[in-house]
Amino acid sequence: MPFVSVEGIDGSGKSEQISQLVERLRGSGKTVIQTKEPDGGHIGREVRGIMTAENRKLSAVEELLLVSASRYDHVRNVIQPAVNAGDWVVSDRFIDSTFAFQVYGGAPELDQLFETVTRSVTGGLMPDVTIILDLPEAMAAGRRHGRADLQSDPSEVVRNFSSIREGLLEVANRFPERCCVIDASRSLAKVADDVWQAIAPLL
Repeated sequence: MPFVSVEGIDGSGKSEQISQLVERLRGSGKTVIQTKEPDGGHIGREVRGIMTAENRKLSAVEELLLVSASRYDHVRNVIQPAVNAGDWVVSDRFIDSTFAFQVYGGAPELDQLFETVTRSVTGGLMPDVTIILDLPEAMAAGRRHGRADLQSDPSEVVRNFSSIREGLLEVANRFPERCCVIDASRSLAKVADDVWQAIAPLL
């Protein structure tokens, strides 16, 4: 059954849109597994803890490998079994976040490492549709300001979200057959309607 990933910079509205999408799918009679990265699977929480620990500075390679280790487990113990069972899977982030956060704008060797590791980690499993919620950094920053869970990820304050946004748009440019870029600056209802239209061919 379909596997959908939802991407976007922090503050783009992923959580709200995923919640609405999952609710609508379940309301139409679908069995849906809602998951996220890097938290999904057996070791995801530990990996997130390492990556978001205060005063810990990790290189892009270290972050890429940590997230990929979590993804290996996530694919084999959550996503693939659900797909095999005929369930829908909606994931908050997947491989494209790793490209945008850890690879885009870096040395060519990073891109090569990412491609090699991703092939091994995913076993060829890819989303049927990747929804990219696109929002300018200034607007996303306004949404993030004062958010209750901000302190759960201290690294958020030093991320280059403009570059991450560019990375996600580069993903859409490279893989137009599975990526759908949606303007997330509009109302939640309008964005939700576009998200639903993006996954409609899978219904």
